[in-house]
Amino acid sequence: MTLEEEARTPHLAGGTRHLSIHVNGAPIHLSDPTPTGEQILIAAGLRPAPEFVLLWWPPTGPTREMALDEVIDIDQSGTHLDFLAIQDDRVFYFMLDDERYAWAGPLTGANIRRIGRVPDDQRVVLERANQPDLEVGRGDHVLLQHTGVERLRTRRKLWKLDIQGEMTEWDHPNVVVREALMAAGKDVSRPYIIVFKTKSGDRQVDLDDIVNLDEPGIERLWLRPKKVVNGDAPHPRQRDFSLLPKDAAFLDRMGYEWDTVNDGRRWIVVRNYPLPSGYQVASCALAVEMPSGYPTSEIDMFYCDPPLLLLTGREPDRANVRQTIDSRSYQRWSRHRESGTWSSDDCVATHFGLIELAIGREVAQ
Repeated sequence: MTLEEEARTPHLAGGTRHLSIHVNGAPIHLSDPTPTGEQILIAAGLRPAPEFVLLWWPPTGPTREMALDEVIDIDQSGTHLDFLAIQDDRVFYFMLDDERYAWAGPLTGANIRRIGRVPDDQRVVLERANQPDLEVGRGDHVLLQHTGVERLRTRRKLWKLDIQGEMTEWDHPNVVVREALMAAGKDVSRPYIIVFKTKSGDRQVDLDDIVNLDEPGIERLWLRPKKVVNGDAPHPRQRDFSLLPKDAAFLDRMGYEWDTVNDGRRWIVVRNYPLPSGYQVASCALAVEMPSGYPTSEIDMFYCDPPLLLLTGREPDRANVRQTIDSRSYQRWSRHRESGTWSSDDCVATHFGLIELAIGREVAQ
């Protein structure tokens, strides 16, 4: 009988012995109760064996390398054995919560979670010297060094929620809007229009609603004043031209005080546009030029009055040009889409998404 035939023959001792032996998740059968690493690879159909690294993955504890000539006593090791076979010529090591794991080939966050048996409510972070620890996502790769050992740790999972520029962290994904606003120091007795912003779209929420933070990325709660307060008189609406119904509906849904102004060029002007923390003012007038060929022609750039300065006094990059709009001087923010990316799906709403991203990015550091 050849070595390969012998390795594929079920082991019988004192009657049928029910073994569960897997290599890379696939079951194999062994006739020898004390097989070598080479026999295990051959039983899995992985040849030539020297081209593979064989790792033993015990039910508890870390993976470890098993040499081709190393012997494992199946009778002493239990009836369920898991091995990982990786086509590579070297073994690297990493630490996970103070245990030393052997590995070969690319190491992803998904690999770490699987072999380290990391539960879903935990996150994995890579420790870095003189830098903040780096969270490792399932699709991220960790580069294992030829010298030294990368150190990883599991930590309680956190969800992030940006509330009007104030970042908050939560240890659970379902958050009551009222609790979120209070955590960010907002006065929940004030009348707000509250918008929950995610990658999949925006929706208006109430204080007692629950928002789910499981969507990839950072979700945001954005506040709009529901009505004029502090005795201020309402601003009379100016409508020099009409918008498409979906654009007017978007501006109304967001709670903006908006006008359409034609001073020889057509503008949407939003009064009291709220700004994230980090600027010297809490709000501004924001103007967007509506090209005559819209919606086929793309909307480009945006304009702010008063000119926005960071708390440090610095003016944002590429925002040093002034533009007169309806007899007032606005600061032009030169922010553009990649050439040729404007499509039939783009509109006033998507351009305001670009504006929010551009304004937020300046104070995100």
